Parts: sequence; structure tokens; C-alpha cells
Amino acid sequence: MLAVAVVCLLAQGGSVTVDRDIVYGKSKGVAGQFELKLDLYRASTSAKAPGVVLIHGGGFTGGSKGGQTGSLSRYLAERGFVCVDINYRLQRDIGGPIRDAILAAVEDAGKALDWMVANADRYGIDKKRLAIGGSSAGAITALFSTYGDNRSKVPVKAVIDLWGGMYGQQSAMKKGDPPMLIIHGTEDRVVSYQLAEALMVRAKEVGVSTELKKVVGAGHGMRLDGKFEGETFNDIILKFLKRHL
Repeated sequence: MLAVAVVCLLAQGGSVTVDRDIVYGKSKGVAGQFELKLDLYRASTSAKAPGVVLIHGGGFTGGSKGGQTGSLSRYLAERGFVCVDINYRLQRDIGGPIRDAILAAVEDAGKALDWMVANADRYGIDKKRLAIGGSSAGAITALFSTYGDNRSKVPVKAVIDLWGGMYGQQSAMKKGDPPMLIIHGTEDRVVSYQLAEALMVRAKEVGVSTELKKVVGAGHGMRLDGKFEGETFNDIILKFLKRHL
């Protein structure tokens, strides 16, 4: 399918171009070849900008690009980043257990990073300044893509973990791995807050720079325009990316 470009006028007078349903790769699915699609958000500028891959949540069984990760992509693009909000294979697409769905998601996220590198010149992306992140299942995918045993071959400089975890496999994190921002609610009953603490422990062991925003009383997921210690989560993410990209 041809990408559909939409130019959105912003309050501050700038603009963001959204190219929808770009095919960034193909993978194997139960029905044969599976097309992987993304939406690309970029400001109208000729300067090369840092790139961010964002991955939606949904327990590896549902969800889609265009929701919270789409809103975050637009917010960051308005402020000078090139963002891709990706779809990836879900459990129904591969016909296997959740473990296999996680492996498939990690593989697809790697293809999205490959696509950003391959298309850096076309879309004004600085391929030496890339980040990856997501919420819930998307955060789990981003963490395994960066710190896991089957990590992407494309190096990133920052990771955004919105209520994700590595379920005991954070030991694969090693010295020299990129910094990480963790936002997690203490009352999360879907992805336990203890998983965020486990990431912090391992990060300190190997010297990976990590910021943990411990949101006391919050459950699984939260609005990114909500406030935490006087700042929105959007602004916290923005500051983190500016420091490391």
C-alpha cells in the first residue's frame, strides 16, 4: 500500500508530516508472508534529526500503532525528532505461544531499526542518534531488542521503558549498553513494579545509566500528559532523549 502523507498544522506555526502505512519489512506469519507497517512522523525541516522507534502495547495479543505511541510520536516530532510508530506480529499472526510472540516482536523491532538506517537520507534521520521505546508489551519488546540475548544489530543510544520488564532475563544487560528511562506504577498488577526494580539493580551492577520514575499508587499504564513531580511524562521523555541523542 502506498504511504499516505498528512501534514498537520501546529499551534506554534510549524508542521509535522505523517506518512502512514509504510511497509518496513516482511516476516513469516500463519497466513504466509506478513507485511510490517509503520507510521512516520517528522517535522518540516531539512536538518537531520534523531530517530525514535516506538512500539505499542497490548499483551502481544492486541493493540495497534496510532494510539498512545502515535500521540507520543507526534509530540516528539513537533520538537525535532523523526519517529516511527510500528505495528508488529501478534500472537494470532504467528499461531504460537506468547514466548514466540515476544521473539517475533523483537525480530520485527529490529527490522524497524534496520529500516530507519536504510532510509536515513530519504527521511532526514541521523542514523547515529537512534532510540527505541514503548509501553507494556512494546516496552518489553524494546528492552529485549536492546539488552537481551537476541538484541538488534543496530545500536541505539537510549531506551524508553513505559511499564515493561525483562522477566528475569535482565542479566543479559552488559557494560556499555545504552541508558534507559523507566516509568512504572507501584500498583501495577499486569507488569509488576518489581520488574522495574530488577532492571535498576542490574543496570547499577554493570554501570548502565538509568532513570526510574516511581509513580506511587499508579497501576498499569498512564496518560503521558499526566503530571509527575511537576512535569508531564511527555516532557520527562523529551528531556531524557535530548540528553542522550
